[in-house]
Amino acid sequence: MQNNPPKVSVLMLTYNQEQYIDEAIRSVMIQQTNFSFELVIGNDCSTDGTAARCKAWQARYPHRIHLIDRPKNLGLAQNFMQTYAECKGKYVAICEGDDYWCAADKLQVQVDFLNAHPDYSCCFHRVVNYYEDRGTKSLSNGGQKTNTNIIDLARGNYISNVSAVFRRNLFGPLPDWFAQVSTYDYALHLLNAQYGKLHYMHRPMAVYRQHGRAIWSEAGMDKKLDIALVIRELLMNYFRPIRTDVYDALRTAHSNICLNLIGYYQRTHNEEGVTQTEQRLLNYRPELTINDVRQLEWQRSHPSASTRLRRLLKQGISACRGLVSRVVPLPRIKGE
Repeated sequence: MQNNPPKVSVLMLTYNQEQYIDEAIRSVMIQQTNFSFELVIGNDCSTDGTAARCKAWQARYPHRIHLIDRPKNLGLAQNFMQTYAECKGKYVAICEGDDYWCAADKLQVQVDFLNAHPDYSCCFHRVVNYYEDRGTKSLSNGGQKTNTNIIDLARGNYISNVSAVFRRNLFGPLPDWFAQVSTYDYALHLLNAQYGKLHYMHRPMAVYRQHGRAIWSEAGMDKKLDIALVIRELLMNYFRPIRTDVYDALRTAHSNICLNLIGYYQRTHNEEGVTQTEQRLLNYRPELTINDVRQLEWQRSHPSASTRLRRLLKQGISACRGLVSRVVPLPRIKGE
């Protein structure tokens, strides 16, 4: 590895991504920068050819790639926590092993911004979402504000991991509860957002691949909503004693997710799930009664005619865009 600490550590987690990992690593190694950077790969005991591909790249760039080839599977949270601890850069960027960057100046552009704006903790950009199983594509962050803060983020996550560059060590060691998250991105970005604003760049500079083998993609709707609730409950417990404004924003988001999960359970006739989720909501909204919650449930399940029409139009437009996107090629970058 380099004798002096690199300016940027690129963190890459991978597990059984043999068919994607070459593209991910290549997109990092061809970055054109006026500063040094390292690629820190946490291979979580893959059982396919991922490890061999990573080792081949490390042999090619022995002073730039730090490969952590784990002898046993740790799971996503622990793999992230232990790989993050190995990062040495002033800044950290993330590129998962099944995603890739499509702009050779991505790191330079984002680091230049953070260097010039010390009051920002993170910058992120638009990405191309690639739904591999369907062959469709979309652009993220429609209507995204350029500059936001922790309260905006507490209301809902709008940062794609593959787009983020942030300052390392703003909050010190990762808290112990971090090991309980199923997906680490939202918790990480909120921890960072305590220490500075967030800047959005409109230019798409990465491809976020969504496919059936990814943890989030393979989860059912109830599992996805439960993951979102667990993360917010951990974050609420963290922020409640130090930032009541962040806690309140998270609490509102938590209530809305609970109502969505209740609606799912009602449609699938899971009465036990309905009851448990109602109590889950009330645990963080003690000012409400069960009748208040059920009134909110009724309002959520009986939208107005205009709301239903807007939803139908949005679904129709999205479907048409999806069909058109099939013939639009994915962005690529040339390089070594």
